[in-house]
Amino acid sequence: MMPTSKVQLKKRNPPPTGYLSWWPVAAGVVLGCLAPQLRTMLAPYEPWGPRVVFPFVQFVGLHEIGMSAELTRTLPQLMLYLQFPLEGLLTKNSLSRGYKISSAMGHLVFLHALCAIVLWLVAMGGGN
Repeated sequence: MMPTSKVQLKKRNPPPTGYLSWWPVAAGVVLGCLAPQLRTMLAPYEPWGPRVVFPFVQFVGLHEIGMSAELTRTLPQLMLYLQFPLEGLLTKNSLSRGYKISSAMGHLVFLHALCAIVLWLVAMGGGN
């Protein structure tokens, strides 16, 4: 019995290993270091610019998710620096499981869109 074409393709193009497999995390760390400057550049596009690029920063700052006032002040500052390295770790995990880079990026776009929808729903509910 012959292996499926997907298995054959994986054998021909195995996922990267060693240091090369950590490039998404390294890119995330670089973007994490540049995050305050990026947030400043997105300031003219309030409120949707930061909501699209930094959805997790705004999400952890919501009082509606049930965290204390101290955490809703502290976590957004921490998440500003951690969001991109965590996304790099997610991308590394996806790539090591054999997904293509386009699929791994699709996972990130989906997470950003989902978080932006939650932020939009909270913003719409707060207006009532």
